[in-house]
Amino acid sequence: MRILHTSDWHLGKNLEGLSRMEEQELFLKDFIDIVEEKQVDLVIIAGDVYDSPNPPAKAEKMFYDTLKRLSAHGERLTLIIAGNHDNPERLVAAGPLARDHGIIMVGTPKTIVAQGDYGRHQVIDSGEGFVEVDINGEKAVILTVPYPSEKRLNEVLYDAMDEEEERLKIYGDKIKLLFDNLSEKFREDTINIVVSHLFATGSEESGSERSIQLGGSFIVDGSCFPKVAQYIALGHIHKPQIVQGTDRRARYAGSPIHYNKK
Repeated sequence: MRILHTSDWHLGKNLEGLSRMEEQELFLKDFIDIVEEKQVDLVIIAGDVYDSPNPPAKAEKMFYDTLKRLSAHGERLTLIIAGNHDNPERLVAAGPLARDHGIIMVGTPKTIVAQGDYGRHQVIDSGEGFVEVDINGEKAVILTVPYPSEKRLNEVLYDAMDEEEERLKIYGDKIKLLFDNLSEKFREDTINIVVSHLFATGSEESGSERSIQLGGSFIVDGSCFPKVAQYIALGHIHKPQIVQGTDRRARYAGSPIHYNKK
């Protein structure tokens, strides 16, 4: 199975009043060419498709046109999760229509993907935070954890009076427990993947990211990811890199366009 991991497109972004959409259109064309040339079976987009929760209409059209071409009439499976810049409800609104094109959209860690046909492929099992897919006869279990804030987890994780260090520990423990529980879905006869949008400690920022959480409360350690995962596809950090403490299994794809004004 050939998998291509990308993230942080930030469609519709302006930098100091200048639109980047012309460059983004060129990137999307090149991206489609690469996917087709490499005969990719599964495209993973690990969050921050858009630069804001209310993207301009042109940015949405660019995204949907790209998905349609990527799908190749349902021949290729595409999995998308929401990042902190995305409005999860808005991102997945086209899910029922996208399904015919082999596109899976996941808005929050609580999203349950419908089972059944997705283009020429199948979701054969699903629940909160995971899908099992059949792609051309090969099975993959994918843990899907879009931007896991308190609101999107639908949980109160800590008291407003908690110290920052305590908040960091509580959040890290929560995310580790979440991954530990979800990793029980992994099997020896499946390709086992994690897809998430978060900040892992030790990651080097490019300077163009807007902080997921001031003070670091939404930061996790690389050890929180399941050790049995064969690949961990991450979004949020704009500089491509490997996450420390993951035996090189966890990677940030980085943003495809340089968004730092420096």
